[in-house]
Amino acid sequence: MQYFTFISILKTKRFDNQQHQKNYREKIMKKYKNYVASLLAVFTVLTTQSCLDDGDDWADSFKDTLLGMGTVQTLDENDFYFLLDEGSKLYPTDRSEIHNYEAKDGQRAFVYFDELPEELPGYEYNAKVRFIQDILTKDIYYMPAEKADSIGDDPINITQLWTTRKDYLNIECQFYHNNDNNKKHMLSLVVNEAAKDEAEDPDYVTLEFRHNAHQDPAVYPSPAIVSYKLDAIAPLLEGKKGLRIRVRTIYDGVKYLPVNFGGNNAEEPSTPTESTQAY
Repeated sequence: MQYFTFISILKTKRFDNQQHQKNYREKIMKKYKNYVASLLAVFTVLTTQSCLDDGDDWADSFKDTLLGMGTVQTLDENDFYFLLDEGSKLYPTDRSEIHNYEAKDGQRAFVYFDELPEELPGYEYNAKVRFIQDILTKDIYYMPAEKADSIGDDPINITQLWTTRKDYLNIECQFYHNNDNNKKHMLSLVVNEAAKDEAEDPDYVTLEFRHNAHQDPAVYPSPAIVSYKLDAIAPLLEGKKGLRIRVRTIYDGVKYLPVNFGGNNAEEPSTPTESTQAY
């Protein structure tokens, strides 16, 4: 019996040669390896079970499957496509394996897909979509002083952060939990209306990444990824180089992490573990 063990990482650009394509795939893997590894682990279990049920042919059908990160863009009459993070458009022509997916405009997602041979005008990718993993997608919150306690400020580590154009801030993080499904951790990105930061850099907009563990004991480490819409602070971003993210880390207290628009200035991600629920 042959078991499915890996999904190729997205080639979201057209390349002149295979080496350029290989280098780009390695770059994407490095950026998303913490969270994608956990997705692959779950997906491997699913595909292995299907392999046992359906034989080698089903597992072999995933050998050329690609992975992309992007944003759902809705069209008329429940139609939609994906705007991938480097600018390409992917149209899900074949939806036979995702017929129950409910597309929501602006939803961030990982997309597993096979390229179809026919070109589709207006789209770089004509695809059969195999699987969609929605990414937690949230708005920025303007936090008044009286709401600080409910938003929380429990320790959490940022393992990666990067911007998608000036549309989204993506944060890959790690926090501790106790495997209690009744304890949902809350992750928020806020404009602290009561903050007084004398060291604020005028070239950056300062935001605070907040974590509320709801008194869940800190026992097991867990990765998570969340994308925040930047449209609510668009006027504040005019003329700025990027964002400055305040976070209360697990071991090093409060830190400020800069991220330039179109850049990735965060630390190397740590090894992922099983995730818990966050909202």
